[in-house]
Amino acid sequence: MSRKCKKLTALIFVVISFFGFFQGVFAEDKNAPGGIIPKLQKTVDDPELFNNSVYPMWGPVCQRYTYTVTYRDKEGIPPEYMRIIFNGKSIDMQRVDSNDADYKKGVRYEYKFVPNKIGSNFYYFEASNGKGKARASIIDSPDNGPILFEGDFLDNEVSLIDTKTGKKVIHYPTKEEWVGGVALSDDGTYLAVKTSNKIIFFDTSKEEPLWIYSHREGPVMIGGDLKGGVDISSDGSKIIASIGDSVLFFDKSSNNPIWGYVLENNAYNVAISKDGKYVAVATGGEESNPNSNLVVLWDSESSKPLWQYHSSGNFHDVSLSDDGQYLAGSTGCPDRRLYLFSKNSNTPLQRTEMLTRDSPVHRAKVSADGSFVAVGSEADRGAVFLFSKDSNTPLWEFPTLGRSSVRALNFTPDGKYIGASTFGGQAYIFERESKQPVATWNLNAALGGIDISDDGSFIVVGGSDKKIHILSRDQNTKHEVAFEEYVEEIDISADGRYVAVGTGGSVYFFESIVGSEGNRSSCSTIIEPEPFEEIMQTEKLGSFHLSKEEDQHVEKNSVGVLGIFSGLGFLTSLTMIVFLTIVRTVSVFSKMKHVLVSFCSKGIVSSIHLNYKKLMFILSFLTFVFLLFTIFTIFIDKQTPNSLNRTNIDILQREDFQQGKCGNSLCESDFGESKKTCPQDCSAGD
Repeated sequence: MSRKCKKLTALIFVVISFFGFFQGVFAEDKNAPGGIIPKLQKTVDDPELFNNSVYPMWGPVCQRYTYTVTYRDKEGIPPEYMRIIFNGKSIDMQRVDSNDADYKKGVRYEYKFVPNKIGSNFYYFEASNGKGKARASIIDSPDNGPILFEGDFLDNEVSLIDTKTGKKVIHYPTKEEWVGGVALSDDGTYLAVKTSNKIIFFDTSKEEPLWIYSHREGPVMIGGDLKGGVDISSDGSKIIASIGDSVLFFDKSSNNPIWGYVLENNAYNVAISKDGKYVAVATGGEESNPNSNLVVLWDSESSKPLWQYHSSGNFHDVSLSDDGQYLAGSTGCPDRRLYLFSKNSNTPLQRTEMLTRDSPVHRAKVSADGSFVAVGSEADRGAVFLFSKDSNTPLWEFPTLGRSSVRALNFTPDGKYIGASTFGGQAYIFERESKQPVATWNLNAALGGIDISDDGSFIVVGGSDKKIHILSRDQNTKHEVAFEEYVEEIDISADGRYVAVGTGGSVYFFESIVGSEGNRSSCSTIIEPEPFEEIMQTEKLGSFHLSKEEDQHVEKNSVGVLGIFSGLGFLTSLTMIVFLTIVRTVSVFSKMKHVLVSFCSKGIVSSIHLNYKKLMFILSFLTFVFLLFTIFTIFIDKQTPNSLNRTNIDILQREDFQQGKCGNSLCESDFGESKKTCPQDCSAGD
């Protein structure tokens, strides 16, 4: 994917994350190495590059970062060259294992780098086998990574602030875990928080949480731009959340999910209707996989999606109208559009033209009645757009100062006011009727978080200055509140009394923050990250924290192994019965019969008096036992849906979902569905 559209991860001082990118205040970097690169001509002889990444994907200067890619050729031809194009310079890569020459299977290459200053590092991989070429970590422009921060993000927190006094009513440290979402009920009574590994639920009259849900045991991966999210119904009774590739639906009374759903990729954001009846998620993924780069909609009564829609680019955002009748989403590279859907169909009501040249459309917020959608785009065409649901042409477009990225944006419920902030430090309030802001502020920070009060009278913004700013429409700064880390998540209660704030770095990925770029370090001590293999092993060993009832719905690989073993045992014993019957009754095999009788009359076999009747009894018994085990494993396997390798944690495991059904708005490739065999499910997004 492109430099702003990649799955990320990293490790440093915290625990780590994998696949993604960022940088460190105030101007997005579009220098030459990060520009658009002409595409290669594809041929049938091209080699293949895959498993491409940089590890860790975020951290400080003076740490060792490793760029890796696997080269494979269908004929086993070694590469004429295997290079990383790093900030515009071609550098030969080395094999990780100098003895590995199985190019047909794939050989891993690496390049190690220790940065001594904060700045962008654009890269992609290129290889040639002498007949054709291949690239990775590039679509239109190179990837950008690692994402370099000045801090270590060890002092994250979620806080609840009284907007009148600016005082923290609740201060809850999340430490190394980044806050990926905060959501207040309309009256401010309840607060839901998503961190790297937890969902935390508060009654705001108390400082300690009512409950905490922990997603995985042991160390977890921290960081990345696919942050997941959390949202809450207006009365606070229902919560939707996403951690990693899991979507979880809760009732406020318990930290055990009502249901869960496992996606093929991690999520960017979630949304819930006011009454909690409908929930949605936006995911990342790959253009070639119809079950990634999705928006997915559910009736919250069931974990079975109503529908899903695939785009060529990541869905960076999703929002729902108050009644859930309309869903808005926005995409990254190479798609870069706004989408609007009705809850009744995954056929878009609205699919705009591309809104940027080479960067994501980061935010899409639909008004309460679904009539309007406000959109924020990134540099190189940073702007705020307003669309009516009836037209693909914007009602207006406001280009930001220096075309700075709009990564934070929100709508008042009546659709009258829009609040937006940029990475250039500008904050705006717009009235729907005009693209000229009714209020503008310039702050010395990259602003990654914003919300606007329901009446449009004030906004709250926060960013890389580690503060929130409560700004009234009449241009008076009401309060500044300090934090220890970058501010990312902001939500104002509907009554305007409280603002919830969470810190983290996800929204700051893929942006170059220029304040410290000139400062170089001697790097007299080089930080060695935890070995990548250990991190991956930890992640594989991580387990969901489920109740006993939920755990019964998680597929166990041992069931499949038992099924294979019992099936083979059944066939073997049955074959032996047939064989012995033929030998005993057919005269042609009389000589073989005498051999078997002679064998049974000698040695240990004779001591147990093994005759034909005993042997047939033993084999018949084994055949019966193996048959029972085979039937049992088939039954268990049918209870566990294997479609798309999903673990759907709720009890409803319906037959049409397990077996695949053309026309259910899900492109189920595991059941043979494709654009050719089921165009109504698989052609969306082309």
